[in-house]
Amino acid sequence: MPKTKTPTRTDEDVVEPLPADPVETGPADNGYVLDMGGKGAEVASALIVNGLLPFLSVTNKGINLVTANRAATAFVPVKITSRADWPTLDLKRDDAAKLEAAGAVLAFLVGEDDDRASWYLTVAEFLSRAEARGEGTLSIRIDEHWEWLEPFEGHPGIRRAFKHLLT
Repeated sequence: MPKTKTPTRTDEDVVEPLPADPVETGPADNGYVLDMGGKGAEVASALIVNGLLPFLSVTNKGINLVTANRAATAFVPVKITSRADWPTLDLKRDDAAKLEAAGAVLAFLVGEDDDRASWYLTVAEFLSRAEARGEGTLSIRIDEHWEWLEPFEGHPGIRRAFKHLLT
């Protein structure tokens, strides 16, 4: 075996340590974050608790997230609508046909952060009670349909709307 010569170290090979002071950076660029209000994360959290796998959307094409069964073999799009006041659950008429064809579920969040109610309905269930309210909007008045909406509220609503993914 031939002998190899060990290279000698020069001053150019010495690496200076980084400064101890933290490096200052600017504010994070959230220009591409589509869930700035946290509504998608709120719904995703509720879906996880109920045994589903949510995936937040990275494009804004009318679907806010997609959820799957635990095996990730079946998927359902989810449209989230949020409002601070309580009069109606609304959906744009133009979105209804596309969402119904996709088998989507509508997640309605109503109220303020500390006092929020949620309802989860398939588009077909929503359309069975919705009424035209002008300007291309379909609505369900919460006070008029309170008893009908009760099984769709919160966690029982999730289990009902996504029952085909949970079996």
